[in-house]
Amino acid sequence: MRIGIVIPSFDLYADPAIFRRLVQEVEALGFDSAWFGDHIVFPADRPDYIGSSWLDAMACANLGLGMTTQLKFGTDVLVAPYRNPLLLAKMAMTASLLSGGRFMLGLGIGWLEGEFAALACPPFADRAEVTEDYLRVIRQMFEEQGDLSYAGRWIRYDDIAFEPKPAQPLPILVGGNHPNALRRAALLGDGWHPLFLTSADYARGKAEIMCIRQEAGITRPFTFSMSGSEVRILPEAKELRPARAAALGTSYAPAVETGDGGRQKYTGTAEQVRSDCLALAEAGVEQLVLRFAVPLDAHVGPEVHVDQLRLFAAEVLPDLS
Repeated sequence: MRIGIVIPSFDLYADPAIFRRLVQEVEALGFDSAWFGDHIVFPADRPDYIGSSWLDAMACANLGLGMTTQLKFGTDVLVAPYRNPLLLAKMAMTASLLSGGRFMLGLGIGWLEGEFAALACPPFADRAEVTEDYLRVIRQMFEEQGDLSYAGRWIRYDDIAFEPKPAQPLPILVGGNHPNALRRAALLGDGWHPLFLTSADYARGKAEIMCIRQEAGITRPFTFSMSGSEVRILPEAKELRPARAAALGTSYAPAVETGDGGRQKYTGTAEQVRSDCLALAEAGVEQLVLRFAVPLDAHVGPEVHVDQLRLFAAEVLPDLS
């Protein structure tokens, strides 16, 4: 199982020196990839836990690619309706081409209605249909030759050229936990990248996607990825913040899973965290993207974050690779 890290790009982490240090640490410690979340503007009625000061995910990935030689970068995930798909295809292709194929494009339908309104996007209620239209467009830009045309509800064009094409396959990972997201990933994506699923739910989702792909005759490579919960390695087995799991239960993702004795999964001794990760590997997760800080954990500053990355790399990562 490949292990990636969500590098926070919000609030106190929206700082050039901290950003550079974390990117360098993640590559030096041997992690496979680094990922960035996506928010642009924030309505006044936003949930407290998402913060209010975010850097742009694509800009972070591009800078990180330029700073590194081995580390892959991905978006966790971009909200597809926020960006013109032709422009986004060009941005993603450029990132992939200039980095030697180290960029992964994660896309989802989004969930923050006020953000949609402020950006003058297509209507929030139509975001799933918009995303599917945009996914078809991006696939066409990456894969088809010659003059290209498309006639969808949300975007239309005739006889346009898109060059150059990605020199290496540029994976499109589709986010989402809803059954419709599984179908979207199976038919239009190169991978599935849901959020915070239990191992049992992930195994069921993987089986459903494989069935859909088989019925549709789709044989292109596919990555089973997952955006996972916050990790905290402790010297003793105990619950760090028992209220946090409930606090992060939202309309777009389930509450963080609990394990033995009510322990928040991915929080505990190195052995417990290792066991939690291996359970996901057994469920079929090929690429696990973990967090070591979230906006709700304002007290977890960069020093604690780096210490946790080093602990995980030393005590857990060797058994997962």
